[in-house]
Amino acid sequence: MRPFPLVLLLFVVFVAPTHAQRPTGPAWLVRSLGNTSDRQESRPDVLDTPVLPGSVIKAVTLVAALESHVIEPNSARICRRSVTVDGHNYICSHPDLKRPLTPAEALAHSCNDFFVSLAQGLSRTNVNDVRARVGLPPISSTANFAAALVGLDGPRIAPRLLLDSLTRLTGLDQTRPLRISAQTRRVLLDGLRGAATYGSASELSTRKISALAKTGTAPLPGGGSLGLTIAFAPADNPQRAVLVLAPGAAGRDATSIAGDLLTGSLATGTPPPATGTPLLRIGSPRAGDATSVASLELEDYVARVVAGEGQARAHDAAQQALAIAARTFAMANRGRHSAEGFDLCDTTHCQVLRPPTPAARRATAVTAGRVLLYKGQPAPVFYSASCGGRSELPSEVWPGAVDDPFLPAQRDDACGAEPDWTSAISAPDIERALRFAGLKGTGLRSLRVAKRSGSGRVTRLYADGFVPGELSGEEFRLAVGRSAGWQLLKSTAFEMRRDARGYVFTGRGFGHGVGMCVAGAACRAAAGATAEAILRFYYPGLRIDRYTLNADGKTDASDVLLALPGPEERERNVVLEIIRRARADITARAKVDAPTAIRVTVQPSVESFHRASRQPWWVAGATRGAEIDLLPVTILRQRGLLERTIRHELAHVVLDRALRERLMWVREGAASYFAEPVRKVDGAIQPCPTDAELLKPTSVAAQRDAYGRADACFRRQIAAGTRWAEVR
Repeated sequence: MRPFPLVLLLFVVFVAPTHAQRPTGPAWLVRSLGNTSDRQESRPDVLDTPVLPGSVIKAVTLVAALESHVIEPNSARICRRSVTVDGHNYICSHPDLKRPLTPAEALAHSCNDFFVSLAQGLSRTNVNDVRARVGLPPISSTANFAAALVGLDGPRIAPRLLLDSLTRLTGLDQTRPLRISAQTRRVLLDGLRGAATYGSASELSTRKISALAKTGTAPLPGGGSLGLTIAFAPADNPQRAVLVLAPGAAGRDATSIAGDLLTGSLATGTPPPATGTPLLRIGSPRAGDATSVASLELEDYVARVVAGEGQARAHDAAQQALAIAARTFAMANRGRHSAEGFDLCDTTHCQVLRPPTPAARRATAVTAGRVLLYKGQPAPVFYSASCGGRSELPSEVWPGAVDDPFLPAQRDDACGAEPDWTSAISAPDIERALRFAGLKGTGLRSLRVAKRSGSGRVTRLYADGFVPGELSGEEFRLAVGRSAGWQLLKSTAFEMRRDARGYVFTGRGFGHGVGMCVAGAACRAAAGATAEAILRFYYPGLRIDRYTLNADGKTDASDVLLALPGPEERERNVVLEIIRRARADITARAKVDAPTAIRVTVQPSVESFHRASRQPWWVAGATRGAEIDLLPVTILRQRGLLERTIRHELAHVVLDRALRERLMWVREGAASYFAEPVRKVDGAIQPCPTDAELLKPTSVAAQRDAYGRADACFRRQIAAGTRWAEVR
């Protein structure tokens, strides 16, 4: 959780113009492999429009490489995670297995490094020969060969043709199978089976769907991306082929739709089979700004978190304690990323996921449905890998956070034996981290500790040579982790000294230190403590009990659905009161009805707000339809903008339906007017801003000026007697 960089915050509220168009719906095709007349499809125009094939084409590249003996079935290659070939940078977002990948595994995980490296040995002639034999156009001499091998350059291909080519490649088209060696086909099928089991299309396996699959994400000419998935099911004897294209999404999102098609829910309009537990939508960051979204049952999600956040060899009691804490976190924070189209992310911002181990599955099953309750609701709990011998108060990590009584700062002797760590970080890496945190500067003159907490953790740092010259310890730790690697600065419980290259940090612990210590829990379990005893120590006063969500995951049936980050949960009644008071006032003044349901999501950090709203740093709130995203309450209150921002956003929710055909200055002027009805318009009359000035400002000052003119134009017409709904 990252506090707002002070250098960026203005005393002006900007709200995001509500101009974004949602991407069009998916196109899909389901057909029988034995009966060509047995088929269903949606949006055939899209199925026949040529596009870059993305990573789906890696199946063709793999066959060409194997058939020309550039690689062998047992070849292996370490993934370098990021590689530059012919001036293009390729990033791998699949799990780092810490070992070489076989060709089948590279296809399953869609490893970019593996496939672009084939450009060194593969000839364009060999690749084009395989492409021609499955009916695909050749890669021209002007195309970037390495990029074409991974579907990011070269000829565009109609998706329907792409499905036909993969059907021939796998031998599933009995009338026109591609003649290749048995071992090449075996590697290809192993890779496609792996993709649907543990790789890029593993949501199919999560939903207990047996399949062969390949995913891809392709750039669109006008910007954005297109998610593709081709799947054949069941894996051992395929009877159906599925093709999905999801505009504005990634390959994994298309896989989710393919899963719906294979279970019959999308094609028939009926819901998926009941599973007994609610589904969570989990977002995974991909290359660039792309995010893939997968649906997981709650208990399957918990098992994956236990595998991702826990210690693999910890005793069962520690695994069970973590399962209860992880389930509690998920329930308390469901909808944290709702504006981005999912509930929780799979990064350290929420909870990290890994394939579940037998121990994780066992701990999840034993504790199924059990959570930590505070005042009858799932508690906003936290946990970290290692507290280093002493836990920390939330407010010492995240300024402005509430110090709930069940999250004390206390000694943890069970974690005291954890070894210290030492890391050397170069000055350029530190400067890069400071810029990542939002500070501005050309060179770091010195870095020193400004303040420590009672537990000895660094809470403030001075960075001489940067503006502002001060940032929080946790902000610095996160910035170093995201820019240089998480193993360098494991916690804020550190001492530091300068050396010739930069700074040497010596510290203890791993993570923020708030709540349960996973390392300490493992030690307590090894000494015989039960899961209940472990949780009582780390979360004193909380009750462990069963708690269930509805099938759709909703727990709040009110007309205002408010999602708050854990540290700001205490603000719920205050924020709800502002929302309801502002809504009543605006609807009464405008003489209109409010939407039946309003969703307000308070983002936990500026970073998450930017990610959810896609707005510049100076924006305080964003509205789409009846959904509002806000900066953290603490930030808005510190600048005296909390109520004003909420009123402005609610004005958009209430008024935009009536004004949706008007120019942007009318809509922004109306929101500003109803947010602050009593305000004079001073100065000379200026022209009303254009849509471009409001939607694509060149600077903060330019947007401030455009908003001011929109407000003045609207108020002048109101002062002249024009009704708000008639302003043009």
